[in-house]
Amino acid sequence: MQMLVASNDDNFFQPKVRNAPIKSSMTGIEGLPKTLKIYRIAGSKYWQVRLYARGRYLSQSLKTTDFLEAQALAKVFFDEASASGAYVPKLPKSGELSPLQNQQLLHDVTEEVLALELEKVKRDEIKHSSYVMSKIRLEGLIFNFFKNHLVTHIDVQVLEQFIAYLTNHNLCASTMQGYIAQARKVLRMLHRKKILKAVPEFPALRTQANSRGAFTLSEYKAILRHCKALRHEVYSDWTPGAKIWIRQDYHQMPVEMHWLIRFMVYTFVRPGDIRQIKNKHVEVIHHAYHYLRLNLPEVKRHKAPTVSLPPAVHIYAKLLAYQRSRGYGRPDDYVFFPELENRRMVLDVAGWCFNWILKDLGLKQGPHGTDRSLYSLRHTYATIALQIDKVEIHTLALQMGTSVAMIEQHYSHLDAVKAVHQLQGHQSRQLMQAHGAIDDRFKWDESKAKTPIKLSSKNKSK
Repeated sequence: MQMLVASNDDNFFQPKVRNAPIKSSMTGIEGLPKTLKIYRIAGSKYWQVRLYARGRYLSQSLKTTDFLEAQALAKVFFDEASASGAYVPKLPKSGELSPLQNQQLLHDVTEEVLALELEKVKRDEIKHSSYVMSKIRLEGLIFNFFKNHLVTHIDVQVLEQFIAYLTNHNLCASTMQGYIAQARKVLRMLHRKKILKAVPEFPALRTQANSRGAFTLSEYKAILRHCKALRHEVYSDWTPGAKIWIRQDYHQMPVEMHWLIRFMVYTFVRPGDIRQIKNKHVEVIHHAYHYLRLNLPEVKRHKAPTVSLPPAVHIYAKLLAYQRSRGYGRPDDYVFFPELENRRMVLDVAGWCFNWILKDLGLKQGPHGTDRSLYSLRHTYATIALQIDKVEIHTLALQMGTSVAMIEQHYSHLDAVKAVHQLQGHQSRQLMQAHGAIDDRFKWDESKAKTPIKLSSKNKSK
């Protein structure tokens, strides 16, 4: 009896590539996905394993010629791929996931969201610090909450529970808004993958804009006086049993702290700028106006140069002379606390010294209970600029390196006070009543007026 053999059998068909699978050897394994196969190749005596997952093939040599041993090793390979997240099972038709599958799916979607955020960093759309913040929030509270809820059944009720979950962690409304924004990215990714039918709407979260904790002029002067007075005192009000973390050099008020406070007000820099500003970033201008031109490293997506108020020129000159007397003051030296190599410590030291002043004067909290810090010096400038100098809000936003919306949100109550005189309309009335204020081109000339056209009876009927 003649034996019939398929024309594509290995006896007639030899793979063109040594690592191409031999088709007749492709074998599935019971209990594992159909996308996993063990097989032989022409270039090796060992069995191979291949798994199709997430749009690509994962393959590996099993280092055995025994078929049964190859099956066992293939199961180990599959378990490792599942544990590492390289393999994600497809959703069952019923849409129901086991707790482990649900957690794995949420993990993979979160990783995809973070991968997109990292691409934004590479395109310079967001800063790397923003990516780090997103990663902390997504892998922290967001993952911990949603891993206990089926990602296929997230609705408004689940989101209400999420808001309550964040509230129980004592987060303020503005911080919760940040978490909601990141959670929304995950839900949109689930919807894009057709895992979630629709993105539910988050419950409304009302945030109340509190006025920033600025200082009055009298408080500001008191701070400067007390700062000088503390140069001759040693801090001793330590909490019993607490570790004294600050260096002994700063147990007395540093000399440059007085200049730092004034510098912040007259240049309206952020506290974060203090730790990274170098002498090469400061240009002294002596022309019709005297001011400092600051070309600071980019902060909060703002990198345009800013100009200071005139008093900052004298302050910087004294500060520079002081630093040079200590062996600093070169272009690449830092302006404040150049002796601290760990620049993160600069904010800690400056903040601690400033709090020492505020607590001694009883100014740590404002009249409405708003906590005050180094950042309040920047708000002090904004308040003075709006109330006293009558700086326009758009000019102030440009100068401070922030948005008009932020100025309006936090200082709009001051702008209304400042505008009392403007709202009387004195200037506009004087302009309109002035002789010749209206251009001749826009004056009404009766002689040039056209005679109204009379409609005929036909036109009226139309």
